[in-house]
Amino acid sequence: MTGSVQAPSPRGYRAATLHLTIDAAEHARRQEAGLGHINDSHCALLDTLMSLPPGIPVPHDDLTERQQADVRRAPAGILDLTLGIVTRHAIRPCRVDLATVHATCTRDSIGRTTSYAPFCTRAVVTPTPPRRSYLLSEANLWGVGVFLDHGNGELETLVEPEPWRPKRHTPAAWRFAEAAYASYLTHTPTPETTTTHSHAGEQTRG
Repeated sequence: MTGSVQAPSPRGYRAATLHLTIDAAEHARRQEAGLGHINDSHCALLDTLMSLPPGIPVPHDDLTERQQADVRRAPAGILDLTLGIVTRHAIRPCRVDLATVHATCTRDSIGRTTSYAPFCTRAVVTPTPPRRSYLLSEANLWGVGVFLDHGNGELETLVEPEPWRPKRHTPAAWRFAEAAYASYLTHTPTPETTTTHSHAGEQTRG
């Protein structure tokens, strides 16, 4: 199974199309375990999960009191707690490769697109060339790509988007990946195109 999938931006984020690479192994594991996305009510749990190495047993007593409480209330399929040993199984279910905002290229649409800067590469897909040439310079300054949609499925690159390079993995980034995955599950209940990253490039595995 190969390829990128698309999903609408999740609730609480600016309107965009998210281009995702799904970790097929993690997706299959969650499906088998009856686990969907790790939702907003589990945000504190993500901090604890990031302190646990995936697949490596950790003594429960080595955790702080708060981490122990998080582990005890974790939904099934996220981790195992057996005989005082905690093993994390959940990893980030997807990588968000690109967020595209489909709108005329203006300062407003560029600004809306930059809201995704902490999480992924971003671009404006515009149906007409910008009326002001300086808008392309501003988009470039903010690292926002500009693609001209010719209406026949062909996109012309007016400004190359700045590649997104994570400086470090954070609970906020994992939370965003979970929100994107939730949108994917909602709009693509029977996935057909997913990609497995065996080591997740350390970008999908948190």
